[in-house]
Order: sequence, then structure tokens, then C-alpha cells
Amino acid sequence: MKQILIRLIIPVFTIGLFGCSHVPTSRTATVNITDLSSAALPAVAAEFITMHETEVPEHDHGEHAPHMDSVTWRFWRDSDRITTERPQLGVGELWQRDGHSVLHRKLYHHDRRAIEFQPDDLRMLQTGPSWQKLSLLLDQQVLEQLTAGDIEWSDGYPIKEYQGKIAESEWHIVMRMDLALPVLIERHHEHGAERTELLHAYALSEAPWKPAPADSYDVIDFADLGDKEYDPFVARVLSQMGHDHSH
Repeated sequence: MKQILIRLIIPVFTIGLFGCSHVPTSRTATVNITDLSSAALPAVAAEFITMHETEVPEHDHGEHAPHMDSVTWRFWRDSDRITTERPQLGVGELWQRDGHSVLHRKLYHHDRRAIEFQPDDLRMLQTGPSWQKLSLLLDQQVLEQLTAGDIEWSDGYPIKEYQGKIAESEWHIVMRMDLALPVLIERHHEHGAERTELLHAYALSEAPWKPAPADSYDVIDFADLGDKEYDPFVARVLSQMGHDHSH
């Protein structure tokens, strides 16, 4: 999830952009506008596609050619639990809060195992985003530095557009204001571009898919990984995390 939160972004296809192609084109009277800073965001489920374009050197000519990769992923949000999944890869992440404490699990569905990060682990690794950032899938500080448009209506839903430059990156963000979800996050920078597009969005109770059940998974504390290097699963996870301890 960390990569997704930091580097989000895809070509905008208006059909299906909001999860339905049959919604009215005029304003929907029952739709509410959500304050993005609210501690009580709507409970939702959504599906996104994220594409990364990077410049790859062409050794024969000393030039750079674009390389594109993409991933489709799902997102579930309620007041105290946020889950993401990449179904094709069989992996996911869970964030759960209890008061001021936040617990994080990396889920490996094919292995039926999970790595659990306690609050102290997250602080040590400096990988504990704010709950609001996890909930919105972007940092509000980014929105605050961009030029915001007025709320407009598209396919019966309220949207708000943000554009501008932060440091060396050009940003274009469109938020769906009833659900407090990004419709589009696009960032262009020196080494390429990233785009994330909302494909489908539902009220949580109406979602056609649910997170893979993970309550019965074998859970390993992050702090104990170093003592389990003999375990092939742990060795693989450590390698993926950039901590290959093989000798």
C-alpha cells in the first residue's frame, strides 16, 4: 500500500468513471457533499487501476523509451478498518485502529499468512501514514498546495478538481465529493508519470466483492522475522522487503 499511497495515478475514460454508466447526468438531489477532513468518512468499497510510466534507457541510442506497468486493486473503508487487495497477485494490506493505536498487517493470501506491524514497528520504519491519508488514498497536504476548482456535477455526482505543481511534480487530482474518494490522481515528474483511476465505487454494504477472509491466517510479528529466516515464506518476504539475510 505504501507505494500506492506515495505514487498514485491513468487515461481518463468517462464511461464507468464513477462505477455506473446508467446514472443521470444532472445533479442527484439525495447526494451529500463530504468534508474531506471529516473523521467520519462514508463506508465504501472501490476498485482502482494504477499505471506507472517510467523512462527506460535505450542502450543502443542513448535515448529513453517509456515503460508502462499497471495493477488493478480494491479498497474497502469503514470507520476503523481499511483493507486493500491486489487480487491477481494474491496480496493485500489491512490497517485497523483502536483509539489512537493503529495496527498494520501485510496479507499473503496464497500462503494464508500475514506479517503484523505494531505501532512501535511503524514508528521505527517510518511507514505509518495518518488515518486520514489512508482513508483518502492521498495526503491532504498535497490537496492544500494545489489550486482547487469549484464543485461540479458529472453523471449525477459531485466532483472537485485540483491542479498545480509541487516541487518538480505536476499534479492533477479529481475527487468524488460524496464518497470522499479520488476519481483520478495523476502525477508527472522528471522520470515518468503515475495515474490512478477509479473504476467502480459502492456503498460498503452494496459492494459485489468482499476482502478475502484472513482471520485464520498464521500471523508473524514483524519483530520476529529475523528469528525465522529458515522459513521459506519469511525468507521470501524479507527479500521482497529488501532485507535478504541469506548467507
